[in-house]
Amino acid sequence: MVYKRLYKLLLILFFFFLKNISYANIIYDKNNVIISELDLDYYKEMHYQNYNENLNNSKALKNLVIIKNVINSLKKNNNDFVKRIDESIYTEIGKENIKSEIILDILRFFRTKNEFIYDYYYNNFNINDLKNVFFTFENLKLPISENNCLTIIKLVDFKNNIEFINEFFKNMRSDSKIYKLSINNIKYNVCINQINKEIIEKQIFKYIELKIQDNFDKFVYENQRK
Repeated sequence: MVYKRLYKLLLILFFFFLKNISYANIIYDKNNVIISELDLDYYKEMHYQNYNENLNNSKALKNLVIIKNVINSLKKNNNDFVKRIDESIYTEIGKENIKSEIILDILRFFRTKNEFIYDYYYNNFNINDLKNVFFTFENLKLPISENNCLTIIKLVDFKNNIEFINEFFKNMRSDSKIYKLSINNIKYNVCINQINKEIIEKQIFKYIELKIQDNFDKFVYENQRK
């Protein structure tokens, strides 16, 4: 399973904001950091798409200044890392679609945080983490079948089903799409469609994001001081 933040409405935002970027009013110009109204609007929309949180202008502007300072520090002290991040951004979006340096910096910042998330997922995420993720659901009702999901028998709540959690964890590592377990000594397939899979993956992502937040905050703080 691969965790990537695919920014919804990204190209729409590019066409909307970049079309008018040269006419934007400058609202911040200090210490070689210049931010326009359009930059601010773009960041607020990007933040909402990622975190489902609306920011006021004051908080958004503060965040943007931090982002710019962190990226400037990375370019100065770890430029190879920035180049690698840029390559992944250009591959996903296309270099020709990014006309504003500060918009690129916003994408760099989000992608940098994702690096912390990927690292935790691939190197530290364990079965206890997955149990904690499942426990965050109010319920997790999924269909079961005896014939490879051709016919659905009923829905079962797997929130606290340790056997299924172990099966799901095993499949995360093998990228298998077949989920089997026993209920009352009868073998069943658990039928997970793309929607259900994305719901679970989104919850895993949110869980890891909380786990790495302290380390990422420390990283941000240290890179503002350099």
